[in-house]
Amino acid sequence: MGTWENFQFLDFPMKHPFLLAILIVITHCLDFNEYDFFKSKCGKFVLLPIFILIERTCIFPDASCIFNGNDLNSTTIGSFPNTCTTICTNLGINNHCDLSENQLILAFQNVKHLIGSLILFKTKFTSAKFLRTLESVECGLADFTIAYNPKMEEIGMTNLLTIKCSFINIHGNEEMKKLNIPNFKYASPSAEYLEANKSKIEINIDSEKYGFCITSVEMYNFINIDNVNLKKLGGGICEPGIQPSSGKLCNASYNVDEETEIQDGCTQMFGKLVINSKNVQNVQKLSSVEIIFGVLYIEKTNLTTIDFLQNLKYISALGYGYPAITVQNNPYLSNFSFPNLKRIKNNGESSVVFTNNTQEFILDPKYCSFFEDELGQDGWERPSFDGKSCYTLIKEANTRPPYKFAKNLDLITVLLLMSISQIV
Repeated sequence: MGTWENFQFLDFPMKHPFLLAILIVITHCLDFNEYDFFKSKCGKFVLLPIFILIERTCIFPDASCIFNGNDLNSTTIGSFPNTCTTICTNLGINNHCDLSENQLILAFQNVKHLIGSLILFKTKFTSAKFLRTLESVECGLADFTIAYNPKMEEIGMTNLLTIKCSFINIHGNEEMKKLNIPNFKYASPSAEYLEANKSKIEINIDSEKYGFCITSVEMYNFINIDNVNLKKLGGGICEPGIQPSSGKLCNASYNVDEETEIQDGCTQMFGKLVINSKNVQNVQKLSSVEIIFGVLYIEKTNLTTIDFLQNLKYISALGYGYPAITVQNNPYLSNFSFPNLKRIKNNGESSVVFTNNTQEFILDPKYCSFFEDELGQDGWERPSFDGKSCYTLIKEANTRPPYKFAKNLDLITVLLLMSISQIV
């Protein structure tokens, strides 16, 4: 076989963009053998040549629970394995699907597990409830994508529990009001990424519909997934919050100018958790809180440290228009500790804002770096301490003596002045 330069008839890329796209897909297949993936999951295979220039291809198996049609429509529905609980295919439903919702419900009524990708693209349907029996999707190469469906108002896959795909994309559905995937709790990388030792899972969820929201249960499930990158989550958290199956959800404040009534035993807080001079004496009751669906707002207290949220793991401030954490005008506050905090999700500028507290937070950049480096709050989400970025604080710290030395120097200066005043 000759080199690519010998194939002058292809004249890439301008004259044959479609062939170029095919070659890109084939190269991708050669990097990851989807044939072996399906063979290991689905049994017998039949290899079919699809391109003359290659010796190995990515082809699906020919067995009783294999759907070779890929795109589902009136032409291919006859070969769909509708009696199987597990099917193997890269399943696509798009704008060329001429089937009714009832026909799809009948086709999928027994299907619980999909081995392969799922792509719903530009369909006519108002939901994906015809896939309500589906419990798991396990991708080889492609992803889990529900995109640009102009009439879709919700997903509605209420039994979906597990997605083993590195990319989960739900976007461009202009009428989507909610997700309705309350049981989706587990995710892991696709087989392709596992083979390459890549463990990250990326979730992109958005809607152009005003009022689109994610329930507190769904948000809790997303944010609890290991190695997840919640790259984009649009909308807000649906009101009211839903009581979890274990633990206790408590309502916080509606406005930041009213203190929260702090209760015992809360594991989830819904709303704006406001701590001020009127309720600061009860902050130790917050030691059981694991997640805040809203914001943490601490203002005008006599606190010297924030150490009462030792079990806090997550803050989701979607749709609130405030930073996830605001700490301001606390004249004695010089330290904080969030030992279990794993993730902050915000859809506004600066996820963390500290203003007008003690100078400790400005002189020692470790406080800012905790949020930026350890929690990954960078870019437009980067924290702000008295209007300064972590980069600025580090730069300033490097141009002055070590802070402890500076404090000792201040003490020495004070003692000298006192001694001089006594002599005089």
